[in-house]
Amino acid sequence: MRVLKIDYDYMPKDKKWLELWKKTRIMILESLGYKAERITITKTKRGFHAYIKINKNVRSKTANMLQFLLGDDATRVKINEWRIERGVPYWNKLFSEVVWRKQTETITCWYCGNKIPIINKK
Repeated sequence: MRVLKIDYDYMPKDKKWLELWKKTRIMILESLGYKAERITITKTKRGFHAYIKINKNVRSKTANMLQFLLGDDATRVKINEWRIERGVPYWNKLFSEVVWRKQTETITCWYCGNKIPIINKK
């Protein structure tokens, strides 16, 4: 995998902040021995998604760790970790809208404290 995906639930009003955010992501990657070849930002309702193409292929667990270090949403990181452990081939998904509603039963993530919907209760 060469494209890291970051979900950030805040979009700064000052564009300088976003440019500084990009520069610090580049520095984080360089400190770990990677190079950001391209960073693409797309706006979402609650913030933005960042797609960061890096210079090396990495395994799924490493990609998830890098995404965590680059500021990915903690609940998404944990869900991705579960998907990787279960062998889900397309584990690295970004969603542009909320996938559950208030009436959906949720559990609290022991790792980060966020609410996670129970989508398929068996």
